[in-house]
Amino acid sequence: MLEALELQKLAKEVFHKRLPSIHLNDVLTQPITDSDGEAALRITLVLTPESSGAISGQDGLKLLVAIREALSRKGEDRFPIVEYATADDVPYEED
Repeated sequence: MLEALELQKLAKEVFHKRLPSIHLNDVLTQPITDSDGEAALRITLVLTPESSGAISGQDGLKLLVAIREALSRKGEDRFPIVEYATADDVPYEED
């Protein structure tokens, strides 16, 4: 399994390759369990408020497939569940 920083870097690379004109603020990852009880991976793509409506359904589907393929090439078997949010939607922990 890939570490959180590796997962974030990979998701950012795929995002910027597939959607270069859309600004991505951050990528958050979290190991989760899917509805079948299998290990999965929540990937939250944090967009700017201006970019939040810029991703079409087709773009989102192609991005999900590209992330899944990139993870698989790295030996990561967990299924990615991709979510979109803005910074206002994500509760960040204070240092």
